[in-house]
Amino acid sequence: MDLLLPASWRRIDSLSPRYHEVRMPFSGCAWIPFADVPASYDIFDLYSDLNALFPAGYVIRGCHPEISDWFLSRQHDTIRTGIEAVLELSDSSHFDGKKVKAALKRGWRHGFVEEVPIDALSSTRFTTLFSTSPHAGKPQLRHVFRSDPFHASRCFVFSSFSGNWLACVTLSRQGAKAFHTELMLRSRNAPGDIMECLITEISARLRDEGVAELSLGEVPFLRHETDHQPLSLLEQMLFAAAPLFSHVYDYEKLFFFKNKFRPIWRTMRLCAGPRVQFSPSFLAMMAHAMGLVELLIFGRAVVPAR
Repeated sequence: MDLLLPASWRRIDSLSPRYHEVRMPFSGCAWIPFADVPASYDIFDLYSDLNALFPAGYVIRGCHPEISDWFLSRQHDTIRTGIEAVLELSDSSHFDGKKVKAALKRGWRHGFVEEVPIDALSSTRFTTLFSTSPHAGKPQLRHVFRSDPFHASRCFVFSSFSGNWLACVTLSRQGAKAFHTELMLRSRNAPGDIMECLITEISARLRDEGVAELSLGEVPFLRHETDHQPLSLLEQMLFAAAPLFSHVYDYEKLFFFKNKFRPIWRTMRLCAGPRVQFSPSFLAMMAHAMGLVELLIFGRAVVPAR
């Protein structure tokens, strides 16, 4: 069975895996935000490999139920962190909503979508797009998605009719028939409706290739509406902290955009390997490694005094 990898982990044709690790202070535990995993690897191979390579322990973010259930069945520590939006590409109703249709009608007036080689991201057009994005010049989150476009599997851009890149989306291959969105950029001068055009056109092309699903990524700090399991104390602390980040990371706006496509929402978890227990201090270390501290400091600096 084709194992769907954690968010931002990528399937590759190589015979050997490559793990990107971020060492947590004091514990020696490794956070593994990204990995390139051979197509032949299943959950048994992956679990054995990680246990052998990281004897001091490891954690994986962005674990959907297929992965998190494995860790839960082995009595390892996990915590809920958010929900992931998934488009089943055989279901056209994802693109039939009034909001999406209206956005497409407006967006297609401004240009067209094309797939470009990853090497094209070294061009001036990409540099210009990146420098004019709303988040340019701000501290960036680290290790949350594949922000380096050259580490993605594929790239699609929305070009104006004059040839300027107005937006782009990169993808990583999660499985034989599954992709995950990574970098999503839009020029601050571009119409907002073009992102709906990008997602819709990408989905259509992947569907024509036989791909079954496209993940739009995780929205943190939100619970699945059918998830009635009581929150643990640590989960309560995590979700209660969400408003502290809302002015620098608008997760509710992110939810609104992704929910336009009527996705299937599934619970995402942070999973720990053997000998690792989550604690408030451990989550604080991860938040620092992600760059959340710098983002909060920057946000406080730019918020005008009342």
